[in-house]
Amino acid sequence: MGDMLGNALSGLVSYQRALATTSHNIANADTEGYSRQTVDFSTRVPQQSGDLTIGSGVKVSSISRVYNSFTVDQLRNAQASSAQADSYYQLTGQIDNSLADTELGLSASLSRFYDSLQDVADSPSSISARQLMLAEAQALGERFSDMSSQLDTLNSEVNTRISASVSDINDLSAQIADINSMISKTQGQFSTGANDLLDQRDQALLSLNELIGTTSVEQSDGTVSVFVGSGQALVLGERAMSMKTVSNEFEPGRVEIAMDLGGSDAVISDSLSGGSLGGTLSFRDGVLNDTRNELGRITVAIADTLNELNRSGMDLNGEQGGDIFSIPAPEVYRSKNNTSGAEFTAQITDVSSLTGDNTVIRLDSAGWRFFDEASGAELTNVTGSGSTADPFVIDGVSVSLSSPAAQGDQFLLRSTQEAAGSLTVVMTDPAGIAAAAATRSSADLNNIGSAEISETDVVDSSNPNVLDSVDIQFLSANSYQVNGTGTYSYTSGSQITINGNAVTITGVPEAGDSFSIGANTNASGDNRNLLKMAEAESEKVLNGGSASIQDTVNGLVGDVAVATRSAQINQQSQQNLLAQTQADQQSVSGVNLDEEAANLLRFQQAYQAAAQAASIANSMFQSLIGAFN
Repeated sequence: MGDMLGNALSGLVSYQRALATTSHNIANADTEGYSRQTVDFSTRVPQQSGDLTIGSGVKVSSISRVYNSFTVDQLRNAQASSAQADSYYQLTGQIDNSLADTELGLSASLSRFYDSLQDVADSPSSISARQLMLAEAQALGERFSDMSSQLDTLNSEVNTRISASVSDINDLSAQIADINSMISKTQGQFSTGANDLLDQRDQALLSLNELIGTTSVEQSDGTVSVFVGSGQALVLGERAMSMKTVSNEFEPGRVEIAMDLGGSDAVISDSLSGGSLGGTLSFRDGVLNDTRNELGRITVAIADTLNELNRSGMDLNGEQGGDIFSIPAPEVYRSKNNTSGAEFTAQITDVSSLTGDNTVIRLDSAGWRFFDEASGAELTNVTGSGSTADPFVIDGVSVSLSSPAAQGDQFLLRSTQEAAGSLTVVMTDPAGIAAAAATRSSADLNNIGSAEISETDVVDSSNPNVLDSVDIQFLSANSYQVNGTGTYSYTSGSQITINGNAVTITGVPEAGDSFSIGANTNASGDNRNLLKMAEAESEKVLNGGSASIQDTVNGLVGDVAVATRSAQINQQSQQNLLAQTQADQQSVSGVNLDEEAANLLRFQQAYQAAAQAASIANSMFQSLIGAFN
């Protein structure tokens, strides 16, 4: 009877714990991150009675959570990838909306401006058409400035997101370290798993992966160590490491992420990926920087091309044209770690060679070296020594050093990034628009040969003699002299360049035939130069003469659109993958209320049966006692 009562009581205790665990599962069915728990039963140590082994009942050997490390790891990775894709798409879409706007977008603004140039070409003497052109030029400058401001605002938003993410990451790291401590103590004291604490830690790790991609390694004491980037420790057992935000080495307004390593800050921004923070960093270092650089390159190309063409023409005042736009100079930033006071100055010397890429300039034991900021690749096409007389030439930008630098000094050249926000219209007088060509050609009325001369083409407006009168007189059908001096061979159709003017003479001249080039005065109806300006959008002036401004604008808008669409597809794909991994994880660890209801009924019946066995054992014991009374 004693054995029977003991067995019954062990069943009562065990099934009571099973019922409590089942009710715990039911109560936490909607608790985020909760893993259902199961009760494992085992027999108690049997008793030996003579040759017989008599069972001693049941005990709860463990209460374990239903957990699959593989599905959890998949879920964390999917969470990091989904958050990264979502952040990247949100930010990229903002740039796409700005550039592609049908009314205020880049292509629409440029079309309105170049249409106004055509209007002046149609009526070169019209002051109202010229005033409209200057107004459209001002509007274009303001539109570029607005776009630059929007990109600056996005950059500020990126900085805010980075700072907020770092703060949240530090909070979660500290939380994981605290949970690690409690888990270690629980397992050390009771030699059993702390199921609810393990769930809390898993949920904290999942939240952490929503911010930044991590890897984790479980230790023998039940704690986990968490790593980010290229192996930087975020949590080591019961100790959390703190991230921090620091100013960029070159630009104080650019936020970087660092970790304290032995008292010094180690910047780790470039090695971080995954999570919303990874998406933000990827956007900043990719689409945002590329768009700012390309927008600036387009700005420089428009301003430089139109300025040069306007200088090649004659305005209504009978003077050679001046600049329409002010072209911003490239920016060169000093590293805050430089030990010398040396600075670089830069200017654009060849628009066709501009790439818009940012360049790190470094002085080390091997001398001056140059690296692409985005890829880190060393540049080998740089010429010059860096002096004022012999500047470095980097992709169409001349860079000269103001004073000697120290070994270890670094500089960052941003050739076009700030250009769009600095474009201004400097021409205020509509009469200053040089619609007419600066020079014109003519043939002597007494010529007897069949030769004809083309209109002049100003190929070098900076030539100080460009407006000087030039007389070309033929000595024979095959030779000529200029202004009465020299002897030059003549081939029909060959270009002749004199004082920055280019003409072509075709046909067969006779000795004594002459042609002249001179200033194009009193030519208010001439529109030759404005036609060139109106067509400048289609001229191949970029990428070494292989791409026009229009091509480059379409390329920028198209690239951002493709990047946005690709980001959207990736976001949807990652969301679907996340939903699938969540379903897989829940199929293993989630609470099924129907299953728990069945368990509740099963354990209740077992408990009632054990209670009935205890009651029978008690009745038998009472009968035995009564037999001796």
